[in-house]
Amino acid sequence: MIDSSTIERIQSAAQIVEVVSDFLTLRRRGVNYVGLCPFHEDKSPSFYVSPAKNICKCFACGEGGTPLHFVMKMEQLSYVDALKYLAKKYGIEVKETEMTDEEKQARGDRESMFILNAYAQQVFSANLFENPEGKTVGLSYFRERGFRDDIIKKFQLGYSLEKKDAFTQQALLAGYNLAYLEKTGLTVVGENDYKADRFRGRVMFPVHTLSGKVVAFGGRILKNEKTAKYLNSPESEVYHKSNELYGIYFARQAIVKQDRCFLVEGYTDVISMHQAGIENVVASSGTALTQGQIRMIHRLTGNVTVLYDGDSAGIKAAIRGIDLLLEAGLNIKIVLLPEGEDPDSFARKQNAASFHGFIKENETDFVRFKANLLIREAGNDPVKKVKMVTEIVDTIALIPEEIVRLVYVKECSLISGVDEGTLVRAIAKKRQEALLQKKKTAYPEAANPAPGNLPDESQMPPLPEQEDHPESKIGDSRFLFGKTPSLDEYERIILYFIIRYGEIDMANIKEEEDIDDIPKGETKKEPPLFVIEYIVEELQEDDLTFSSPLYRQIMEETLTRYKNPDFHAEDYFRNHVDPNISKLAVDLSTDKYIVSKIHSRYKQIPKEEKKLFDLVPYVVINYKNALLQKHMDEISASIREAERSGDSEQLVERMKELMIYTQKKKIIAPFLRERIITKM
Repeated sequence: MIDSSTIERIQSAAQIVEVVSDFLTLRRRGVNYVGLCPFHEDKSPSFYVSPAKNICKCFACGEGGTPLHFVMKMEQLSYVDALKYLAKKYGIEVKETEMTDEEKQARGDRESMFILNAYAQQVFSANLFENPEGKTVGLSYFRERGFRDDIIKKFQLGYSLEKKDAFTQQALLAGYNLAYLEKTGLTVVGENDYKADRFRGRVMFPVHTLSGKVVAFGGRILKNEKTAKYLNSPESEVYHKSNELYGIYFARQAIVKQDRCFLVEGYTDVISMHQAGIENVVASSGTALTQGQIRMIHRLTGNVTVLYDGDSAGIKAAIRGIDLLLEAGLNIKIVLLPEGEDPDSFARKQNAASFHGFIKENETDFVRFKANLLIREAGNDPVKKVKMVTEIVDTIALIPEEIVRLVYVKECSLISGVDEGTLVRAIAKKRQEALLQKKKTAYPEAANPAPGNLPDESQMPPLPEQEDHPESKIGDSRFLFGKTPSLDEYERIILYFIIRYGEIDMANIKEEEDIDDIPKGETKKEPPLFVIEYIVEELQEDDLTFSSPLYRQIMEETLTRYKNPDFHAEDYFRNHVDPNISKLAVDLSTDKYIVSKIHSRYKQIPKEEKKLFDLVPYVVINYKNALLQKHMDEISASIREAERSGDSEQLVERMKELMIYTQKKKIIAPFLRERIITKM
């Protein structure tokens, strides 16, 4: 376990902009930063980062939090591992006490699999440089490929010994669990206690996450060519091939710095380009690009250059893999390498300057490249020309930005000889068809609606490309107008004032005009009345507890800590060990709240901090009023039930209770004004 003082040092050192920038590209917008959200498919930036509050928040999907909880969510780490990640980033030494057996067990499957993968990488790398077989077979292969030792070590390349269960036995002797060896795919387990190394006799390529954790391996066979040349780790709890890009950990900083990503196919392509000085390169590992991989690239840059072999197969592969990139709004360039070359072999003959020179001279915009290619293939065949135009339309229709589409329409019209208007109409029809298909997918009942059950178009939520993301700054808490709140919403807004303004002395916050009324030379100071103390004492006076378990836990922790002079509610709950509490605290720090008629629609609404003396009592009294009304509704229901059943004794008892609650409502009625409610 990590001691509290170290945790405080880590939380104080971690800066949200620095942490988030390790995973996605941010651009300044006013006092905040904005980027594409890493937690959902985001085409226009909706992920806001606030340096002042040291938090992040997506206004589309709602994800966000402190640096610690961002790392937990992004890398699927435990609380302790996320602390270690940040400690390493900021050079803070972490001293842990020895964990009990129960605590070790609680680390969970994911953490155990990450630990095992890291151990496997160390064993395979040690085999390469220290084991005679590893040196003779594995290291010789890498050196024959022209890889320097520093590059081999940088990418943590290795070798798995040829003996059937060499690694498995070594891992078991080191105390690792066979179940995790099987889950990670490092060991193949069969009947009759059969155990074998999946990657035996192969050179090893570890696959890293964006933060550098080993999640999987790729292995290339060197001797027995009867089996598959490349073998990859199976899908697991920590590894989903569709969400990983080989080399992303080593490329991320260069991608952001150069605002461009080179995309290649294989492991050795990436390694050779790094050795030549081109570091902003990742590989799809020989598979078609997926949405998850594209989102990872898009977080870092909007510009992608795809490198493919110069043969016909390479050209076809280039075309097949681009559609998803275009649909994501990326700017795509194509470079076909000289005949007989692939990125690996070509990079070994280049340095960074000559490589970039070749790219500059030979890269082609993808839409232009595809149009020219299709026109050459079509020739004078009218049927092929129709097919060509259809494919061009399909490609341009994928591009989300209208202006970009129009530019390509003009260019493709010149290339193909097809009228611009014809292309525009065909593209509009294609996009409309795609939009309808998305709606049918999102609302399957609309595809075959039952009579009288057709969804109201106005009630359907917008599709992703139609969403309006708020441009407001984090923390901008305007009052709007909205619905009548539920009891849960009353409790939530009370927590809002505790977390955001708990330590403010609301008795001595005065509007400027009030201060101007005080004669010069006089001072007017009221006894302090802190927001958090007022709320706590008001709730304790009537012995009130929140109905929501999460809200109740926050209030209970507030009750035990609020008198501590070092307690700051917003900092405490935003950095809470429970991610649900932390996320709620971040939401309450950023959400916009709604007021009904306390302020006129036609007057400028003053900052809510200036109105705490009025707002906080209104919030509490309205909550009490809502509780009373809830009890009265329940009693009224009991009265109706007693009337139906003819239970006169029960009826009289409930009528007495109703009178008591009615009297209580009369007592607080003079204090009630317009209700403050939240936008949910």
